[in-house]
Amino acid sequence: MGICTSKETKMKRPVKAPILRVAEVSSSSRLESIRDKYDFIKVLGYGQFGTVRLATKKSDTMSQKKRLYAIKSICKDHVKKNLESMKRELEILKLADHPNIVKLYEIYEDTKYIHLVMEYCSGGDLCDYLIQKEVLTEKEVSALMKQIFSAVNHLHSLKICHRDIKPENFLLASSTGEPEVKLTDFGMSVKFGDDKMKSMVGTPYFVAPEVLKGRYGKECDIWSSGVLMYFMLSGKHPFKGVDLKDLFLRIVKGKFSFPEKPWSHISKEAKHLIQQTLVPNPAKRISINRALGHPWFKTLDDPAEHPPINLEIFSALKKFKAPGKLWQEAMKVFVRNISEEKYEELGAMFKEIDQSNTGFVTAQDIVDAMRRNGYEILGEEIEALMRNIEYIGHGKLNYTQFLIAALARKRVLDDEAMWAVFNHFDITHSGTISLDNLKFALEKAGCFISEADFEEIVNEFELKAGKDMNYEEFKEIMTCFSEENSFVILTDEDEARVTERRQTKRLSMKRMTIRRATMKENQQLIENKMETFKEVSGDTKVIEN
Repeated sequence: MGICTSKETKMKRPVKAPILRVAEVSSSSRLESIRDKYDFIKVLGYGQFGTVRLATKKSDTMSQKKRLYAIKSICKDHVKKNLESMKRELEILKLADHPNIVKLYEIYEDTKYIHLVMEYCSGGDLCDYLIQKEVLTEKEVSALMKQIFSAVNHLHSLKICHRDIKPENFLLASSTGEPEVKLTDFGMSVKFGDDKMKSMVGTPYFVAPEVLKGRYGKECDIWSSGVLMYFMLSGKHPFKGVDLKDLFLRIVKGKFSFPEKPWSHISKEAKHLIQQTLVPNPAKRISINRALGHPWFKTLDDPAEHPPINLEIFSALKKFKAPGKLWQEAMKVFVRNISEEKYEELGAMFKEIDQSNTGFVTAQDIVDAMRRNGYEILGEEIEALMRNIEYIGHGKLNYTQFLIAALARKRVLDDEAMWAVFNHFDITHSGTISLDNLKFALEKAGCFISEADFEEIVNEFELKAGKDMNYEEFKEIMTCFSEENSFVILTDEDEARVTERRQTKRLSMKRMTIRRATMKENQQLIENKMETFKEVSGDTKVIEN
């Protein structure tokens, strides 16, 4: 099926950057041996800056199936020359949270390397898959392009431009079942604003014409995605040249064709979408949202294949009440470290609800999905849902937040899992979680924490444990909330402690209510007396006159 571009030379115009210390690459890494935490199995591949190895976590017990991780070990000597690229990649991996983007789990650093513990995708890259399959049907390409456009759309919604969309940068989650791709390699990616980007980056066959001209925006990702779509449908590249100079001239002109073989058997809708993505003028190029809504996807869509929306999920989201920000962040660590096989159904449901394909769902998205599945939603239920989503995700839920809320009615957080999360936060192995190390532990897990949310976490932590939190205190935080949302079956001792705390809280609230009522009553008495005084004073003046 043609050749992929794994050996193509990347273009990059040198850009001067300030010299930074290696320690500045990541505030989320500290000098510690990754081999104390992980067992390395074999080398998966070699990259420009380091090696990727397959590994398992030592803390996984015999009762668990050993989960596999891909650990990218980056040589610090190479990083010194590419600090900005490294910092960008880490920042973007923390921000991105989407089913079709590879996950970052942890960051380690030793004297020679920075280690990124990442999601392992056992199916290889998309290039290998295309070579193996030789020919893909339009329906298969449609399913892949929907995932590719969705991943790009999520990045663009976060003001991130990938800048190197190509088959080698999409990994297949598994070698079996329907192909699910995950976007990876964010070394070229940047956060964008109003100003145009100027650095010449990318891979020759997939580079957009405006990148070659040295002034471009996020639209370059749409062009590259269109080239990839053309390649998957035909096995050929739309632009060819006798050398790089000739290739770039053809790309800038934007002229390509659909030869009879194999394009005579491919739908006009598919050709139209490709034409819309490969418009040389980025201002006239199709937007990512319009591409996702293109008739080509609709003609190949089979409603029977859509996963039904489970009423339990709506009920969980509606009733979900997180006890605090610390609990939420701890649950993020838990969700990020359980196998996707355990919530595969929820992942499919998230995509079904996310009609905008941004990687975020709102209360309205959930209500619309329920109605599409024949459920009638009451006004007060919608209000409850909106309140919860506003609290959890400030009006919209990303993938991880959705999983946390949806799993709230399932008993998934047992003692073993809770101990693993606690150990993640106990980075000094002292048997306690230190407030001083809390932010570092959260960032090390790839969590992005705003200053406001972290301040709330600190307040909760200090209220509960002061400066250091032991396992029992941590366990109480993770289990003390509404029985409707219980993740674990509490012991009698835990239940008694929870009941006592709730009774104390209710009594405190009752006293506060009485105190406020008394203060209000006293204030009213004072105001009444003042009015009486004014009336008497006024009458006296009248008599004097």
